[in-house]
Amino acid sequence: MKTLLWIIFALLCVLFCPTAAAVQEVCASELDTIVKAAIRNKCTGKENFRILMAIRLQENGGPGMEFGIKGHPDANDLDSQAGWAAATIVKTRQRWLQDGRPCDFIQYLGCRYCPPSDDPEGHKNWVKNVKILSKAKGS
Repeated sequence: MKTLLWIIFALLCVLFCPTAAAVQEVCASELDTIVKAAIRNKCTGKENFRILMAIRLQENGGPGMEFGIKGHPDANDLDSQAGWAAATIVKTRQRWLQDGRPCDFIQYLGCRYCPPSDDPEGHKNWVKNVKILSKAKGS
């Protein structure tokens, strides 16, 4: 039953995700692993999943860096990279809500995921691109 649920979730996300065309081009072969990591980390809301896929497209890392997760020795393959990214989205959304939604969520997430203190220009680009990718219409 659990397998059937995640298959349905994956199909819905692919069909209705605004980045469907880009996802199919960049990471269709990764989708099964990404969906499992998202479900395992409770990153299953439509908006959260869109953001997760947008981060994958934005980071576009090679093997072991697919979601741009650095500094965590256990985040060294697609599954762990997707899991760390999904957990980061979920935990950051909780902090964002507790903080009273002080700004746009992706802007808030960007301060943790791609801190301006590390790379001010990279941070601006990351936020801009993740916003665009998470809202883009698929074909």
